[in-house]
Amino acid sequence: TYPQLISVFLRFGLVDREDGRDRAVRPLGHQKQWISKARSHPLKPPSLGSELKRLHKPRICHSTRELDGLKIAIVRTTLHRGSGQAVHIKEIGRRLVQRGHEVTIFAREVFEDLDSLPSRRVSSSFDGVPFIRHLGFTMKAGVLIQGYDLVHTQYHPDIFVGNYLHSIKNIPHVFTYHGFAPIRLWVNPMQKLKMIDHKAGTFPSLRAGVDQIISVSEFLKNELTSRFMIRPEKIQVIYNGVDPERFRPEVNGEEMRKRYGLAHRPVVLFLGRLAPYKGIQYLIKAIPSILKQIPEAIFLIAGSARYDTARIGSMLATASMRRAVIFTDFVPESEVPKIYAACDLFCYPSLWEGFGLTPAEAQACGKPVVAFRHCALPEVVAHGETGILVKPGDHEELANAVVELLSDPARMVEMGRRGHRRVKRLFSWDVAADRTVSVYERAISIHGMQC
Repeated sequence: TYPQLISVFLRFGLVDREDGRDRAVRPLGHQKQWISKARSHPLKPPSLGSELKRLHKPRICHSTRELDGLKIAIVRTTLHRGSGQAVHIKEIGRRLVQRGHEVTIFAREVFEDLDSLPSRRVSSSFDGVPFIRHLGFTMKAGVLIQGYDLVHTQYHPDIFVGNYLHSIKNIPHVFTYHGFAPIRLWVNPMQKLKMIDHKAGTFPSLRAGVDQIISVSEFLKNELTSRFMIRPEKIQVIYNGVDPERFRPEVNGEEMRKRYGLAHRPVVLFLGRLAPYKGIQYLIKAIPSILKQIPEAIFLIAGSARYDTARIGSMLATASMRRAVIFTDFVPESEVPKIYAACDLFCYPSLWEGFGLTPAEAQACGKPVVAFRHCALPEVVAHGETGILVKPGDHEELANAVVELLSDPARMVEMGRRGHRRVKRLFSWDVAADRTVSVYERAISIHGMQC
């Protein structure tokens, strides 16, 4: 199996075992030197057969321990700035520390400010094809993660690290499922291949080597149980949260309005990754219909471009459309609440969402939301109460909903109030952290019974 393959590599000296220093995985050429030294050494190196026999010996479980002050390893290969997963890890990690637990984040690349959370960089000299790169990351992380009570993984190939530590080192493993956007929604061929690789590696790994799964929505839990036959009792739904101190109706948006020359015009905001599955193309298609009825409207498109975005600018066909659209590029974390405060309405025509963190944040700031009615978005946006949900992929319905709300300021204000109250009630990082600790306790208990 994958974990056993890694263990053989570790046993035969392909990876440095030194604790305290972040050493790279040794290249395969190092084996020639190792064999040369081994020939002159009085102790024989272990044979492959004896090593595999050792792996099949029954595991000895550690005695039950108190669950106060857990030592937790959170693994994520890459933490992209502003991504939902980076926010999730940072917010949960910070609150786990506040509750007396020791948290360390293990990652290959970190582009996000982790608010002083301890982190270890998992460097590896293996690169090239995804399998080799993932193998290198898993091997090195498996060496670095020593003496932890639990490993918590978030995505692919992080799950391989948890599977290895679960199977070989007897460490309980919790996996948070954030979901994968369908392959058909990607335009870039390389991105399609990447998503195929992610899915092919993740779903088989969920069946063994994972004690508990956290799903960030009921939609994703249903996907796991109905499409991938994961037992429901193995999955706990814990919604993402919103920081009520940062995202609140009292935040002043005048600074952003002045910066982008918005004056007192009605502002429609999109904030998110400029990728095809986020549906920015449908908002752009809706703009002409909106401008016909509300010519003074302006559209603020905020977010960084990572995939398939070269055609977005070319979609702004007319001069009036170009004058009505402002691209801000990446918005620093400190300015995100201000840009929500600067808008009148948040439009989020995403084609796929495992949760929908930005619509939740917008509602926390007292803004109504227009979005597509599918995936997890109906769990985040209450149709007719905190916003309007329309048929997925229908840019005319999207335009009509935007016009309907912009034409009724009093209704937008009331929806904003309801949205703020609903988010405060349902989407709390403090509640999410407490429930995550409960899942940890359950995973440790289940893992002990399985040994």
